[in-house]
Amino acid sequence: MPYPMVHFAIASELCLCMPTPSFLIGSIAPDAIHVRENVTRKDKGITHFVYEDKFPSIEVLKGKCLYYLSLHYDVDWKNYILRYFAHIYADIRWTETVFMNFEQEYQGEKDDIRKTYNKESNQVEFDLMREEWTDDVLKKLHIAAAYTIEPLLTQIEVNQYRDIKLQWLRDRGNEPQIIPVYLREDVIENFVSKTTSELNDLYRDGESLSPLN
Repeated sequence: MPYPMVHFAIASELCLCMPTPSFLIGSIAPDAIHVRENVTRKDKGITHFVYEDKFPSIEVLKGKCLYYLSLHYDVDWKNYILRYFAHIYADIRWTETVFMNFEQEYQGEKDDIRKTYNKESNQVEFDLMREEWTDDVLKKLHIAAAYTIEPLLTQIEVNQYRDIKLQWLRDRGNEPQIIPVYLREDVIENFVSKTTSELNDLYRDGESLSPLN
């Protein structure tokens, strides 16, 4: 799955570099399950609507998104929900493209594949931290208000996860200081651009799915 800064890059492009705080915190909300103790793979799948180890179809994802959008009329809620489901869409596309290519191209020791993936993903985070839009995004994320999404996640869990991620990103000691071999700059740029375009197409297909700024 893409790490937070990749999701923020998509959010930034979707909103022409002006994403709202609620749009941004929604970008990482599905992964807030990680703050729970003794979380299982099944628990993680629930927040991403995974069923029998399979991601939901796009139609199912759209249906779930429309349901949650209908629960409140508040603009911040709608932005939060739109990015929650855009996060899941990005995860699906990443798994089908970037991660699949990584597994096929990987030439290191079999036992090191996960370590290599995590290390390169961490480097991507810090490479994206050097983009012009980053300061604005992180400031907005810091003040963003999360929402509880029943029965998936609580507001407290999402806020806690946000704080953990911000603290990690602000610690330069976490940067591996490597040049990624597989998750190269062009790979990430292409993924962000293509996923943003696909999400915009989905938003155009349904007026109620359009981002609200």
